[in-house]
Amino acid sequence: MIRFVIPAYNEAENIPRLLSDLAPVARELGARVIIVDDGSTDGTGEVIREHAQDMHLAVVTHTVNRGLGTAINTGIRSALKESSDDDAIVTLEADTTSDLSDLPRMLELFEQGNDVVLASVYAPGGKIVGVAGWRLLASKSVSNTFRYLGGLREMHTLSSLYRVYRAGTLRKAADTYGYLLVREPGFAANVELLLKLFNAGASVAEVPTVNDWTTRKGESKMQLKPTVVAYFRVMAAHMVGRIQPPPVSPLAEATAPQGLPEPAAATAIEGASAEGRAPVTQG
Repeated sequence: MIRFVIPAYNEAENIPRLLSDLAPVARELGARVIIVDDGSTDGTGEVIREHAQDMHLAVVTHTVNRGLGTAINTGIRSALKESSDDDAIVTLEADTTSDLSDLPRMLELFEQGNDVVLASVYAPGGKIVGVAGWRLLASKSVSNTFRYLGGLREMHTLSSLYRVYRAGTLRKAADTYGYLLVREPGFAANVELLLKLFNAGASVAEVPTVNDWTTRKGESKMQLKPTVVAYFRVMAAHMVGRIQPPPVSPLAEATAPQGLPEPAAATAIEGASAEGRAPVTQG
C-alpha cells in the first residue's frame, strides 16, 4: 500500500491542480492520500473537499499554523497508524512542484530495497526552473556544504520534501526518537529527518527531478534567512552528536511538548471514496 502525505498551508490556489494531477496516479496505485492542512486561512480545507474526486483522501487539520516540520510529523504519524512496515509513504509538495512523472522510478528504487528515495534537483539531470539566480546559488551552496558535513556526499539534495519512505524505517525512527522525530518546525525538518534516518542505518537513493516553479501559484512560504539558520542549527546538532537517538527517558516522553502531538486516527472527507477511509482530525 502507498500513502501520500501532503503538508499544505494556504495552498487554495494550487490544490485543484494538485488533486487533478494526483487523482489518476493515486487510483492506479490504489493509494491513499493524507493532506495536513496546517492552519490555512485561505480556505484550503474547503477547496480540498471540493476537489477530492473519488480518491481515498483524508484531511488532518491543525487549527493554527505550526510550520512545515510539525505538519510533516503529523502526516507521517497519521500514515504510520495504518501502514505495514513494507508500505511506502510518499511526501509531496502541495504547490504542484513535485513532478509525479518521477514517481515510477522512485518506487522502483524503493522496491529494490532502498529505505528512502529522494527526488533531487541537483543530481545530474535535475534542475530548478523559475527561481531567482541568487536564491538558487544560496540553496546549492548550503546543500553542498551539508552534503560534506553530514557524511552524505553521494547525495546531491538533502532538503527536498518529495521523497518515498519505507514505513518500517520511519516507524523504527519514531519509536527511537519519540516526539523528537521531527523537532524543527520549519523547512529544516527535511534535513533533520534525513540525517536521523541516515544515522539509524537507512539506505538512501535519489532520482533526478525538474522542479518547475513557474507552474505554481502564489509565493513560496520559505523565508531564506531563518531557514538557512535552522539548517546550520540542525547540522551543528548532527556534528556534535545531539541528533543521535536520545536515551530512553519515561520522564521525557511524559513531558513531550504539546506542539508535536500524537495525531488521532482520521475520517474520510465528504465526497471521497468510502473504501479504506482515513480520519479528519483537528489539532
